[in-house]
Amino acid sequence: MKIYFARHGETQSNLQKSVVSVNDELTDNGRKQAAQLAERISAISIDVILASPHKRAKETAEIIAKKINKDIIMSVFLAEKKWPGEIEGKLLKEPEVEKFFELSREKNNTDPAWHYSDEENFFDVKKRAELFIEHLSRLEHASILVVSHEYVIKMIMAVMMHGDRLSYEIFRNFFRFTSLGNASITLCEKEQDGWKLITLNDQQHLG
Repeated sequence: MKIYFARHGETQSNLQKSVVSVNDELTDNGRKQAAQLAERISAISIDVILASPHKRAKETAEIIAKKINKDIIMSVFLAEKKWPGEIEGKLLKEPEVEKFFELSREKNNTDPAWHYSDEENFFDVKKRAELFIEHLSRLEHASILVVSHEYVIKMIMAVMMHGDRLSYEIFRNFFRFTSLGNASITLCEKEQDGWKLITLNDQQHLG
């Protein structure tokens, strides 16, 4: 089984450097990137598209689906990490946002189950990633396109790599070490001895 992870195209929050929300949409450039991604994907044999229900991922998936004539199956497992409602849409440099991330770094080092308010924590997203991988194991498709978000794609890959041994510290280091640009392709393949990372952050199609 081959899993092609595609991150959605550029959004306003990417440009403005703000905290994302469910309603974050693609920019004109993000739609162009999605079209370039679709052209690249059209050269690959894809059986089915699984996508996050968030607008930016859904629109990216729809642009690809139209190009390759495949159905899209929405999956809540692929939704981006939920951030605190108080800071959604706010600039990363705003005091309230900086306070949250500073406090989060401090608390997560000792208690990854900690909550600031209504956000998902490390364990919440890890559980979703585990459930998604279990879901994949029940599918009979040979080649799957997954359209999602940076944090969630990285969490899924980290769980593929470390399984139950994945800790907050390991994921934090993995997240910082890896790069996933907008409209990038990352390929993971299931073999008898487990998952393998074949390609990471491929953006050749963007020029």
